[in-house]
Amino acid sequence: MAIAQCSNGHFFDDQKYQTCPHCAADSSPKKDTDSKTIAMFNADNVEFREDTPVRGERMRINAKSKDEVTVGIFASQMDADPVVGWLVGLSGFEKGRDHRLHTGRNFVGRSMKMDVSLADDEQISRENHCSILYDPEKVSFYVAPGEGTNTYMNDVLLKAPQLLTDGDTIRIGETDLVFAAFCKGDRKWL
Repeated sequence: MAIAQCSNGHFFDDQKYQTCPHCAADSSPKKDTDSKTIAMFNADNVEFREDTPVRGERMRINAKSKDEVTVGIFASQMDADPVVGWLVGLSGFEKGRDHRLHTGRNFVGRSMKMDVSLADDEQISRENHCSILYDPEKVSFYVAPGEGTNTYMNDVLLKAPQLLTDGDTIRIGETDLVFAAFCKGDRKWL
C-alpha cells in the first residue's frame, strides 16, 4: 500500500485509487445533508488551523457566527476528539487493521465517508451497515444494526442495539472484528 496526499490534504492509497476518493465523494451530489452540522474541536473558535486533524483529514472551517453550526459538546469540552476504543480486524480484508472509535455514533460501511470504512468487503453495505455508539455519561458501548444485511455479535444475529463489551466479536459480510475498549471503568475522558 502506498499512501498519497491530494491537493486538499486527503490521504489515500494511490495503488488502489487513481484519484482521491475523498474528493470524488465530496463532488458527488449529496442527499438530505445538513451542511451546517460540523464536528468541531473548539466551540469558541470556529476557524481551524490548517494543521488541525479532523478524523485523519485536514480541513479549514469558516463560519459567520457560532449560531450557524452545531457543535458536539464532548469535542468542544475536550478540545479534541479522543479515541474511546477500537475495532480490530480478525479475518477477511481487514485482518490486522485497526479502526478508531470516537464519542457518539461511529458508522460502519464500505464508503470512505464512514467512521469505520471497510472498503474491500463487497458484502458490507456502502453506508451504515451497522454502528458503534459510545455513551460518555455511562461509559458504555453499544452495537446497532443499520441498513446492511446481517450483523452478528458473538455469532448471534443483531435485531436491536446490544451492549458491547471488551473482547466481543462483530461479524459483517466476510469480516470479523474484535472490539477493544479504551474507556472503561474509571478510565474515561470526562
